[in-house]
Amino acid sequence: YCLLELNGRTVFVSHGHHHNPENLPPLKNGDILLNGHTHIPANENMGTYTYMNPGSIAIPKNGSARGYMLYDKDFLWKDLDGAVLAI
Repeated sequence: YCLLELNGRTVFVSHGHHHNPENLPPLKNGDILLNGHTHIPANENMGTYTYMNPGSIAIPKNGSARGYMLYDKDFLWKDLDGAVLAI
């Protein structure tokens, strides 16, 4: 895992097999948990934190597009053609 500081919020980034919504790392109110273990895109307000998942380029699940996530002043989920997708 790694910790990123973005606009005053901590982003806890991990694969997701250890830290995930069912087994939270230490988070403060407003923090972001970002992982990809499930291969299912997500951008969910969980009350005290936001859960994000970029999905998967190789093995997308739940009918999602082959996609990835970038951060450029905000998080963007894109397909392989570079089109911005909604999560």
